[in-house]
Amino acid sequence: MIKNKKISKLTIKFVTLVIATLIICALLFSFLFQIRYHVFNFFIDNTSVIQSTDKAIDNLQKNITNKKISKKDRSKILNEMKKYKYLTMQLYDDTGSYFADHFSPLEKNVYIQTSSLSLMLYFPEFEYYTLKFYDGEYNLTVYPYQGVWFIGVYLISVIILCCLIFIIVIVHVVNKKIKFVYMIEDEMKLMESGDYTHPIIYRGKDELSDLAKQVNELRVILKRNIQSEKDAKEANHDLVTAMSHDLRTPLTSLLGYLDILDMKIYKTNLERDSYIKKCKLKAEQIKEMSDRLFMHFMIYAQDEDIKLTSFTSNQFNAMIEEFGLELIDAGFEIDLQIDEQQYEVLADMTLWHRILDNLISNIRKYACGIIKIHLYKENQNIILKVSNDIKERGSEESSKIGLKSVKKMISDMNGSMNVVKKNNEFSILIQIPESTNITNYKEN
Repeated sequence: MIKNKKISKLTIKFVTLVIATLIICALLFSFLFQIRYHVFNFFIDNTSVIQSTDKAIDNLQKNITNKKISKKDRSKILNEMKKYKYLTMQLYDDTGSYFADHFSPLEKNVYIQTSSLSLMLYFPEFEYYTLKFYDGEYNLTVYPYQGVWFIGVYLISVIILCCLIFIIVIVHVVNKKIKFVYMIEDEMKLMESGDYTHPIIYRGKDELSDLAKQVNELRVILKRNIQSEKDAKEANHDLVTAMSHDLRTPLTSLLGYLDILDMKIYKTNLERDSYIKKCKLKAEQIKEMSDRLFMHFMIYAQDEDIKLTSFTSNQFNAMIEEFGLELIDAGFEIDLQIDEQQYEVLADMTLWHRILDNLISNIRKYACGIIKIHLYKENQNIILKVSNDIKERGSEESSKIGLKSVKKMISDMNGSMNVVKKNNEFSILIQIPESTNITNYKEN
């Protein structure tokens, strides 16, 4: 395992998410805490609180009246006040001097007091009353704490809500990543079973996304390799089939001529020489086919030797002109057209000589009339078009080994080849990209 001291992208994203979620939950809690009184007033009518308080004070007044408590009897007054545990009461005389008070036990639950924080969770609206004693009156200030239970439940609910939001977000993200890992694992299993049709869809930039990207690239490479292997098998099968058919005819003829010579079924030496000449001709045909077969396998096995180098337009034009001169030497009339445009191509000199040799051999055997050669540049591609008429009783290619080899060599140089046969005209269209148009070429 490779150790990396750098913090992973996935860890950074996760920590960032945790911090962001905590901040959002803290802001949500702060907002809900600030509106706690509005929520209280929405669910609990303040009028009912006042009515409940009025009823309690009326009760207190009746007890004072019935028991004939003096306003100077502080202990008896406090005993009566203590009966109302949800009310905080303070007594004052006419001059505003303090006389007695009673604090509700619920009041201590509304404060959060630490060395660095002092916070009141609930502060009720107070009411003024007058208590009448047989020997005078006192002013009474009352703070009702009936709503403390609601505020407590509300704040606990808010805390639970914020915690749930935090947990749900984190769990959702973690679960999503876990599912993504399982999806990658499932894709790997599908690839092992030979199914390469399900690319992984991913977003973002982290280790898992990089892994998904690499799996997708592996899927494409494996799919391409399997298809290439399949195409190679089909090509070899077609080649063997074609070769067995093409070899059978000259071999049969050769064996027949040899039987005639062996059994001396000829009348004159001139007729014997004719049979010997025919045997040589058939032997040469068989040799030529075996040479083509050898070249086919050599081309398909030489990928490691391909070296692409830069060609200027002058060098490439000179090679095509030499190609035309060889055809003239072979007795053909040519129509050569070369556009005078500047360009550069990446190619393998050896492969191009083999390509042109194959084309010359093909033209010698199966072409007639004027050979049209046109070299031009189109859409950042260099096009070589070779057209000719087909000989009577001829064929554009017996086993097509030569054309298959040409197509493979051009493909190795990032190009393409198309063969078109229309009526009696046979055309080969070779296209190779200009070097400035190649962004990622294969160099095997």
